[in-house]
Amino acid sequence: MLKRILVSVFCVLAILSSQNLFSQEIAPERTIEYTIKLNKVKRQAQVDSVTFQTGKIEHVATALFDWNTYQMVVNVKEGGANPSLSMEEIKAILIKNNVALVNFTKKTIK
Repeated sequence: MLKRILVSVFCVLAILSSQNLFSQEIAPERTIEYTIKLNKVKRQAQVDSVTFQTGKIEHVATALFDWNTYQMVVNVKEGGANPSLSMEEIKAILIKNNVALVNFTKKTIK
């Protein structure tokens, strides 16, 4: 009798705990705008290389550089099946092109 009660309790606990394993939600797809403030930009070749290589990163929609403010605006699709933008990749591109990262901001567009 005690054995039946224990088995049924363990079965109920197993069923309840297994439901939590599959309850992770997928984030909705959204567009994120990163504004990256840069320094040590001296030549157009640096700008062209940085924007081209940044644009080649997966899920990057646009990468535009503004000479007046020394800022690069990068639009990225994130969420759903799309991963977040890897800042390590951006830093590697900047280091390769002798451009310094001052700071960046992240803003959700939609």
